[in-house]
Amino acid sequence: MKKYSIITTLLAAVLSTAAMAQSATEIAQLRKDANAGNIKAQVTLGGYLLSGKGVAKNFTEAAQWYAKAASKGSTDGMFALAFCHEKGYGVEKSMAEAAKWYAKAAEKGHLQAMNSLGHCYDEGGEDFDKNYMKAAEWYRKAAEKGHPGAQFNLGLCYTQMKGVDLDFKEAIKWWEKAAEKGNPNALSSLGYCYLKGEGVERNPERAFNFFRRLADSGNVQAQYELGQLYAQGEGVEQNTEKALEYISKSASKGYPQAQFRLGRYYDSGTLVEQDYEMAAKWYMASAKQGNAEAQYNIGNLYFNGMGIEKNYEEAAKWMEKAALQGNTSAMTGLGICYYYGYGVKRSKDTGRDWVNKAAIMGDEYAKQTLKGLK
Repeated sequence: MKKYSIITTLLAAVLSTAAMAQSATEIAQLRKDANAGNIKAQVTLGGYLLSGKGVAKNFTEAAQWYAKAASKGSTDGMFALAFCHEKGYGVEKSMAEAAKWYAKAAEKGHLQAMNSLGHCYDEGGEDFDKNYMKAAEWYRKAAEKGHPGAQFNLGLCYTQMKGVDLDFKEAIKWWEKAAEKGNPNALSSLGYCYLKGEGVERNPERAFNFFRRLADSGNVQAQYELGQLYAQGEGVEQNTEKALEYISKSASKGYPQAQFRLGRYYDSGTLVEQDYEMAAKWYMASAKQGNAEAQYNIGNLYFNGMGIEKNYEEAAKWMEKAALQGNTSAMTGLGICYYYGYGVKRSKDTGRDWVNKAAIMGDEYAKQTLKGLK
């Protein structure tokens, strides 16, 4: 299950209290109101200073305005000040201090603060101990009041036994609630659950529908999964044009798995006309992002001079990167490079060692290759 992220949405929450300023005059008026003690203006000005919208970024001043608002009982100010402490924006980075202010806001009914307090207990910090039971408790409080992020997080607690017993049915229940509100993490998790049959009866059609909702919003991972379903005819009628459309969208936006898959299509002539140059292009894009399969495949193309100029040094370099990630095909390929001196200083012992590692891991080709490396 993909690890969730809470922090990515916090900044948007901090800035959601007001519309963006349109001019220096409006900023000046906002400062005047903030200095006069207007709490809403203080929180809004803090948001502008934190984001740099309409005014130069100034984390220190932003935190100061949040602190003023928080001291007057503003839950939005408390939440924003907690966020600053969590990230170290303009104040000392401290999970304990963040939790303190999240708790003050949460106790006054601030739903985002409840969810974030759960996150503090979930993640812990140098000055703050993890407590999964309290994390689940705060997620539940926000989830029961309809906060989609907390609903997703509570569901995740049930799949990871964090503060609660393992219960996929309960996880699915909360993810369904979050998905109804468009929570992307819940939509993605439900898509994979129904695709793999984890916690529910396998249902590719439902998986397709969850991934489609995400894909239509521009989610690159969902676009890739949707393309795969179209290519395989799972959950939807097979459609090679749609498969290429969605996988290409995802690849062009930088999703490494989609780039690798597109490279494989061009390499093998699947769904598209075989084109080794295009295969090399997409393998390289994915390899640079750390995809081990792509690293091996671009190494293989370099080794054979297919779609790219033959270069044994580059071949060995990319195969080594993949081998270090545990790719057994790359281990075997790198072993051959060392055994015969292709692109690296020849060392039969090193070559045999690499091939032997792959063989121990069960790679049949490595087992056969090893017999010939005497």
